[in-house]
Amino acid sequence: MKVAYKELFANRNFRKDWAASMINRFGDSIDAIASSWIVYELTGEASWSAIIYAINRLPTIFLTPLAGPWVERHNKKSIMVFTDLIRAICVGVLATGLLMGFLSAPLIAILSLIISSAEAFRMPAGTAIFPQIVPKEMYGTAMSVNQASSSVVELIGTGMAAAIIALIGSAGAIYVDMGTFVLSALLTLSLQLQEEVDKEAGGVSLKAYFTDLKDGFTYCASKKLLVAITMMVLFLNGILVPMNSLQTPMVKEIFHGNVWYLSLFGTAFSVSMLLGSVVFPLVQKHLRVKMVLVVICTGIAAFYLLIVAGKGLYSNHYFAVAAVGVLATLLGLIISVGNMFLSVMTLQIIDREYLARASSIGGALGSAIMPVTAFIISFALRFVGVTTIFISAGLIAIVFCSILYFNRGLNEEETVSKEDNSEVA
Repeated sequence: MKVAYKELFANRNFRKDWAASMINRFGDSIDAIASSWIVYELTGEASWSAIIYAINRLPTIFLTPLAGPWVERHNKKSIMVFTDLIRAICVGVLATGLLMGFLSAPLIAILSLIISSAEAFRMPAGTAIFPQIVPKEMYGTAMSVNQASSSVVELIGTGMAAAIIALIGSAGAIYVDMGTFVLSALLTLSLQLQEEVDKEAGGVSLKAYFTDLKDGFTYCASKKLLVAITMMVLFLNGILVPMNSLQTPMVKEIFHGNVWYLSLFGTAFSVSMLLGSVVFPLVQKHLRVKMVLVVICTGIAAFYLLIVAGKGLYSNHYFAVAAVGVLATLLGLIISVGNMFLSVMTLQIIDREYLARASSIGGALGSAIMPVTAFIISFALRFVGVTTIFISAGLIAIVFCSILYFNRGLNEEETVSKEDNSEVA
């Protein structure tokens, strides 16, 4: 294993691409907290936090599937560099607007849409260029290094975010993110690659795309367990929107805290996600489909309801800090184990020739539910508070848990899954 890592990092192109990715991740982790704080401080309305969150997700749903064929016909490295620079400019405008006093919530929404649209092109370009950077026999090692490194860098960035904001202000933190985009563009530009542009990709049409998509839906609908997993993915992505989009309002209105609480929540969440990835392989063989799904639902319900239940005690600073840490850890463990379990089950039950289409359908549906839920929340917040939203989310999780618990078809599919696992063992 040490030899594999040594050989991987001896690859100059991999080192540059890896460094660019880690720098990007560090900047994003700081920007996530700084931007959330800026939006709430600027507007004073929780609904705008949800709106910005939804806008960030829209290009992933509508633009990414259409960007792929276009990316295949163009130089991937140039696309990555250009989109990094677009993001740097937008982030720079945001930070400058905050300093100069012309920043507004609608401007943040427009900049967020441009940034997310650029990312919709960069993601397929980065995926397509990966085989030119890493040899096929080292895909697994490279992906493992990237995932582990990303988690660590995100943890460091999240932990440092509050300190950076305290030292140089929110605008300064956003400028740091701008700098990471510029560095990423320079590192990507320095990659020495022989681009292989697929000229025949110009024949790809929307009609062909939707035909493949239809075939994928037909196949997915025939797999009962896959349908259940897809529903679970939709549930997870939707039920977590209140937490993801309302972190700042949650900290200020429920915990009566400041930006340090956000940093603590993000740090505890990231650490527990790492812990979950370590624990999962040890407990995987003992897990059953229905048991895991029900535990996920009840755990998320407990997260939302416990936050509200302890509201009267958060005037005690120490209790509030402890509650933030414990609840973030609980949620991180549940999400980490749940996501890994669903991913493994998906790979086990989907036939190889349908894997790309089935996974893309699941990803598109999972992404689509988030902005829809965010817009619903932003509308609801005009009539109710964050506390009511959290209570509603907890109750919805309980209802969904009950539906899964009494799903007999899931039991039948679980038996098949267990038999497959025993054969592999």
